[in-house]
Amino acid sequence: MIQTYIPGRGNINLEILVLDYNGTLALDGRMLDSVQENLKRLSPYLEIHIITSDTFGSVLQQCEGLPVQVKVLESAEHIKEKGDYVLSFRPREVVAIGNGANDQLMLQQAQLGIAVIGGEGASVQALLSADLVVNAIEEAFGLLLETNRLKATFRL
Repeated sequence: MIQTYIPGRGNINLEILVLDYNGTLALDGRMLDSVQENLKRLSPYLEIHIITSDTFGSVLQQCEGLPVQVKVLESAEHIKEKGDYVLSFRPREVVAIGNGANDQLMLQQAQLGIAVIGGEGASVQALLSADLVVNAIEEAFGLLLETNRLKATFRL
């Protein structure tokens, strides 16, 4: 669990990390070099879930051996399916990270929604649905590993 107090927001207790794959953790279906190590660093604190439409068909191979659970979307309603996935947990304990238009509901429903711009860019819907926006996934991981950064960002 990651616990922190944010002035103006109160106590936050995060137990679940829900991540989009393509555009967030990967570019063109290949996981970014820094992601594997960061997932391993976060796994003692958070249960990690990757949810994806798996555009390139590579997510299972790319995540092999990592401390993550992978969910490949099954419906044609990706926005709703990702949002429902967050709701299958206690949303107040979820941090969600994504970049795409289909991430908007999962970012809204999580206690903490982080939009990543990254090499693929980010949809306006994701940006407007997130609590904060970062330029790269490494910055999002840094916020979770060093929670004083969250305090500095959210302090009123």
